[in-house]
Amino acid sequence: MQRVFVGLLAGAVPSQVLVVAQAILDFSYYAQLRVHSTESLNGLESALAIFHANKDSILLFGATDGFNSELPERLHIDFAKEVYHASNKHDYEEQMALWLQRQEAVFLRGSYLNWLLEWSQSAPTNFTRDRRYDSDSDSEMEGPDAVPVNTLPILPEQRTVHFLAKTPAYPQRSVQHLVTAHGASMFLPALKLFLHNHMLHAIITPGLQDRFDVFRQVVITAPPNPLISESPRQWHVRAMPEVLPGRGRKPGSPAKFDMALTSNGIQPRTLEGMRVGQVHVIFTLPRQFGTYSRALAYIEWFTPLREPDRSSGLHQLSCSTHRLHRNAAVIHVDEITRPCHLILKMGQAVDRGWTSANVYESASDFYLNTFIDLDTFCMSAID
Repeated sequence: MQRVFVGLLAGAVPSQVLVVAQAILDFSYYAQLRVHSTESLNGLESALAIFHANKDSILLFGATDGFNSELPERLHIDFAKEVYHASNKHDYEEQMALWLQRQEAVFLRGSYLNWLLEWSQSAPTNFTRDRRYDSDSDSEMEGPDAVPVNTLPILPEQRTVHFLAKTPAYPQRSVQHLVTAHGASMFLPALKLFLHNHMLHAIITPGLQDRFDVFRQVVITAPPNPLISESPRQWHVRAMPEVLPGRGRKPGSPAKFDMALTSNGIQPRTLEGMRVGQVHVIFTLPRQFGTYSRALAYIEWFTPLREPDRSSGLHQLSCSTHRLHRNAAVIHVDEITRPCHLILKMGQAVDRGWTSANVYESASDFYLNTFIDLDTFCMSAID
């Protein structure tokens, strides 16, 4: 909830309330840093001072009742988050229900075994059990050679690396398919401009007859942020069209075109010089355009980040247009720095016609949500 709290309050509550909410979150985010600088300590003290200067209503009315979320949060983790992560993410609702049934069966079986153990303690036997021959033992996976499934490799160099799948998820897709399924309405003009700027000797002009190998996502692995963790960072930037429901219980899935921060320089540590775009297509050039080893991405831009709002501290931006069309470009995939999160500037009323599928085309103003994770917060708050 804290990740979107400030964005939800922006425009819906008096500015003094928003200032207090931002100060509380600033303090909690600063407090999570592993190491501090003079700048971060000053930010910590400033956030605390702002909160104390605006806490009159809490002193007057006291804390609100019924907002202790300790019990339901624990249940939410046990019966929703962990259950979802145990599934393979496909047809997950049925898997989650089955997982809970099995957990209940394991609990009942464990209770029975505990009762049996207590009952048998009064009649000891000479029977011993060698667990080396237990077919259910997981000991062979617990030795020094065991490798955690989700462990990220330590990079040999302190640089950001972009990974694509060995084979494209959507091979030989037509330009018309990219326009209709991926929403890449300006794909051909953007690609022509890219070829003009980067492949000066190209003699073939892209057209509707060309086909492209398209990838589902790019995985970005970056060096650790010493303020947060010693582990390398990993992000996924997706460009996946809508999947219609299949036969039986197989559900469909909405399109996923992620927002991303881009930079044409070295890996930046702040938001300065960064630009936000929505990634619609991740692809490689076909052979007729010549040898080009770098993967490409079709992006639709948002306007440059404005100065942070005084009350919320969030950067405002909107969809960028050029000659009444979306301002789009083809860029190198390795210019994508990391994913980001935009939150709609809603105010006190929300258009019920807005959905995740149409909000970026229907709404006009957004905030860059710097509270979405600690890494983005550091990019925004610490120079």
